[in-house]
Amino acid sequence: MKQRLSFPLIVLVAFLGLCTFLSAQEVKQAKILIFTRSQGFEHEPAKLLDDGTTGTGRLLKSYFTDKNKKIDIVETQDGGVFDGDISQYDAFVFYTSGNLLDARGSKNDKAKPLTEAGFRKLVAAIQAGKGFLGIHAATDSHVGNLKDENGTDLYTKLIGARFTSHGAQQDATLTIVEPAAFPALKAAGKQIRTRDEWYAMNQFAKDMHVVLIQETEGMTGKDYERPPFPASWLRKESAGRVAYTSLGHDNRYFAQHIQLMGDFVEWTLGRFDADTTPNIEKVTPGAFTMPQK
Repeated sequence: MKQRLSFPLIVLVAFLGLCTFLSAQEVKQAKILIFTRSQGFEHEPAKLLDDGTTGTGRLLKSYFTDKNKKIDIVETQDGGVFDGDISQYDAFVFYTSGNLLDARGSKNDKAKPLTEAGFRKLVAAIQAGKGFLGIHAATDSHVGNLKDENGTDLYTKLIGARFTSHGAQQDATLTIVEPAAFPALKAAGKQIRTRDEWYAMNQFAKDMHVVLIQETEGMTGKDYERPPFPASWLRKESAGRVAYTSLGHDNRYFAQHIQLMGDFVEWTLGRFDADTTPNIEKVTPGAFTMPQK
């Protein structure tokens, strides 16, 4: 004889199942370090404000708080922090420019360079599973004479490309390659039409997974007389997750894409998965073709 569950028991079982589901979905508190030291040009989102914050930190903190993302933010322009205990951080966000190891050119007395040991410690932390997001000018950064066996700057190798130049701020089109994983892109459709200061880059890592393609047709300026190339991407650095986006030249443009910035941070934290299969040669086969002089 088949035994039936009573209605109260059914409700209890359903409640316990819901509790188990919610517990499994619970997001752990995370802590990220935002580094905004400029040795080259200092962009608005990287400028140190009177209260010790920057536009980058303020905008991300406001977004994470409003959306209850459970992400604590620590900001610094002192590269010496990487010589200390960085195990407390789950991910690192760089909005930097210039030679990260060069003490000259700092914009204020709190902005100090990384040391070689500190940089290598950062890379080791990422390779062990920490996250890393570079924003806009982060590809206009390097680490002096620290190179790999092929002569590639070690920081460029980490982030995935090197800034070359840019033209005037203008409207341009980004084609979305990877919409499904990122809420901000899933809602956007196939392309984004927006205004920014568009970085031209080279030395692209062949192991990157392109997320947004810079469509160059119709753009004004010598820098864009080339085939489409990556504008945002993901890559794995051993166990770590690395992301980059060229968006965010100033606070206005940064704010317009704050959800995408937040999505990238959460991906680096491992809160959701996205395809990282290398696809640069498939979706941007002309990426390595530079404008003719």
